Amino acid sequence: MIRVLLTVAVLSVIVWGKKTNLEWEQFEGSTDEDSIAEHPAYINAKKMSHLMKRQGVVSTCRYILFKEKKNFWDSRDSCKQLDWPFTNNGAWLADVHNMEENMDIKILLQLAYGIKDVEHNYHRENWAWIGLEKMENNSFMLAKDERGPKNFNPEEWQWQDGTHPNFTHWMRDMPDQEYKRPYKDYQRFVMVNKRGRWDDTFGQMEAPYVCNYCGRYIVIAEHVTWHHAKDLCESYGLTMAVVNSKADNKELGWAADTTFGPVPEEKRWNNTNWIWLGTQEVMGEDGNGTGEWIHHNGSPLEWSPKWDRKSQPDNWVRKKGEQQVVAFSRINSRWDDSFAWLKRPFACMCPHRACSYDHTFKGGPGSGEDGPRKLKKQTKNEVAN
Repeated sequence: MIRVLLTVAVLSVIVWGKKTNLEWEQFEGSTDEDSIAEHPAYINAKKMSHLMKRQGVVSTCRYILFKEKKNFWDSRDSCKQLDWPFTNNGAWLADVHNMEENMDIKILLQLAYGIKDVEHNYHRENWAWIGLEKMENNSFMLAKDERGPKNFNPEEWQWQDGTHPNFTHWMRDMPDQEYKRPYKDYQRFVMVNKRGRWDDTFGQMEAPYVCNYCGRYIVIAEHVTWHHAKDLCESYGLTMAVVNSKADNKELGWAADTTFGPVPEEKRWNNTNWIWLGTQEVMGEDGNGTGEWIHHNGSPLEWSPKWDRKSQPDNWVRKKGEQQVVAFSRINSRWDDSFAWLKRPFACMCPHRACSYDHTFKGGPGSGEDGPRKLKKQTKNEVAN
């Protein structure tokens, strides 16, 4: 086996010879399906990407990608202006500190636009903005012997919280800090592609962008039945959403608004306005509802949610059965018992928060004293606890 692998490696060198930067990028960082089989987002991109292609917003447990193409500065401002339910104070363009987090960015692009590249390598839908910017020595083009990862000086670059990068994943020969006459500027901002590779580019370029998320819920716009939604969440390595507090309910409402937009356009009872939750009624031996509500994993409902109307849950019965599962309203964030065979959007839940907020931090470049709070990345031990 070892001899076979060595032979393949030698043949690869012979076949490729001296590769161009584009050839090296395609070969070295291939978007093969094996590379996404296991990753920290706990999402199976191959299964999930066909559902999320039709959404304008795609999220993992750590980051959230917006498909609307913006330049670097508008992307940064959009992240800051979001009203995050768990901070009430916005967030930043994504910061990336290790290979696991970098894989999340890669997975986001694959969820949003498919596993393979869209058209050519430098098509904008193969790339997304992150929040790294060169702050020093950025007013001239680098000589050839000054380019590339080996010559990268992290002290000259900053994330939006003012820290210097401790991890990078540049393409070969990048950063190169090229100049473009129409922009009258040098490349000093960073995008990541579907292979997880970084390139410095011009802030005026428009592309999708990734914000720090730290959320719990991932809302998927595809309409499916309640049981299908439960199976899909589990097949992605997630679980169907469990909402156990007023704060959870608020966060789910925010995730839904982010996926669909804050103003529902359809009529009240249109299925698009209702999102499946992982809560169901306990059914008696006679097949009728008992009035007791539990979550799909058997855990009890630990709070008293606001139902859509005073008469809810009303347990209507049809030929196919009784209303015995819960849908969440995008209009007023209230609950309704419903028929499991209806097809609606659904919410999955992350196994844990991939990061948290340090509430003692304020400020950052250009944010002022009341700027967004700094993200604190959790260690594996913190996650386990």
